[in-house]
Formats: sequence, C-alpha cells, structure tokens
Amino acid sequence: MKPLPLCLLALSLGGCHLSRARPQAPLAPPEVANSIQFPSWTKDASIIVEGHQLKALQIAMEDFLHPGKPPPKGADAMTRCLLAPDTYDAWLVRGERMTYVHFTPNEAERCGLQPEVMDPGASYAISDDGVILKRD
Repeated sequence: MKPLPLCLLALSLGGCHLSRARPQAPLAPPEVANSIQFPSWTKDASIIVEGHQLKALQIAMEDFLHPGKPPPKGADAMTRCLLAPDTYDAWLVRGERMTYVHFTPNEAERCGLQPEVMDPGASYAISDDGVILKRD
C-alpha cells in the first residue's frame, strides 16, 4: 500500500493523534437550566473582552496550562493547585496589533496554600493573527 492511502486510512479510522480533543464542559440537567435567568446585558454591568483579546487569552491559556491534562500521579497539593486554571487571574492589556496576557496565581485564596517564594505566573505577547510573539 502506498504511503498516502495508508495515512488517509489511519485518519479515517480515527487513529491519528495529530488533533487534540478538547474536554467538554458538563451540562446541568434541564431542571437546573430552567431555573437560570440571564441578566440584562449592558456594558456598565459587564466585563467586555474584545475578539483579539479573547483569542490571545485562549492561545496563552492553552500554551501555559494545557487544559484537560490531569496532574501527574502523586502530585503534591501545590502542583495540583498550580495546574488548575481557576487558581489564576488573567490580566489583559491591549497593545499595537497585539494583546499582552499575564497569569498570576492566587494559591492562598483559591487552594488554601501558603504562596511559594517564586511567582509561577506567566506573561505572553500574542499577535492579532494568533502568533505567540514572546512568553516569559
């Protein structure tokens, strides 16, 4: 069998690991969903994350935390805490044709742990076309 048809066969059977499946968020049962009333959507009562910022945040988040990947077996409490997306606050600053993203952990408040001396946060500069220009 020639290489191209073999690759196409592997792709069609789902045996290719080139694409990552994103974990699905669980859905609440209908009785819970029916009890939810959305607020009035106004600029004054909302935090607006514009399109380029949202794209940059998603790219940086996926690069920094690898959502959906579980902590290693036997990981200590601090490691588990620092691998959880909800441990972090994200700061966004709009630049010229780019967005700066900074993640800073809040391990004391979110995990009940004493903060480490070093800051395990991260900073990114993401271009409007989705390229990581710099990470620190």
